[in-house]
Amino acid sequence: MACPDTVTTKNLSGKLRLNKALSNDIDETLKLQGVGYIKRTAIANFTLTLEPTQFTDDDGVEHVNVKQTLSGGFKAPADSLLLNGQEVSKEDSLFGHLIAKSWRSKVEDLDIDFLKEGWSEDTLEDGLIAGIVKSDTAKSGRDWVINVVWGFVILEGVRRFARRFRFTTKERSEPIDVKLYYDYVE
Repeated sequence: MACPDTVTTKNLSGKLRLNKALSNDIDETLKLQGVGYIKRTAIANFTLTLEPTQFTDDDGVEHVNVKQTLSGGFKAPADSLLLNGQEVSKEDSLFGHLIAKSWRSKVEDLDIDFLKEGWSEDTLEDGLIAGIVKSDTAKSGRDWVINVVWGFVILEGVRRFARRFRFTTKERSEPIDVKLYYDYVE
């Protein structure tokens, strides 16, 4: 189902289900992040649903909290973003020790062309939710970086929530570009 126009990058809410038929496969990126075969297989066989909520605190900082559930009721790691551009260290049950920062960005301010393409008019106007997530190499022994953006696209005539990311690691000479598309559930 199409995302209503009232759901934007400034009012992210509802339930959004990953559309695997439209999205790119993420198995290789998960493998390079150190996610084991059994967990990768489970992720590939279950469907991810996001339940974002968004608010601005008294200091004017935007927060995006995302509850993530896999089909069958299995919980996936929740995500809490502060859109202030400041790095935070955290430990994720799937990816281990991470360093992340998030902010609101205009498309033209992005450095990676792949992340700039095809956004809806409201996303161009309101801005993308952007971030960088990287392994905390000193703690994890891994060395990878994800540049990610969230917004809305019109795909096959349907307005959808989308996440795009570029994954880089020293283990590969070329980056991996991924597009993920979500159906609005409610």
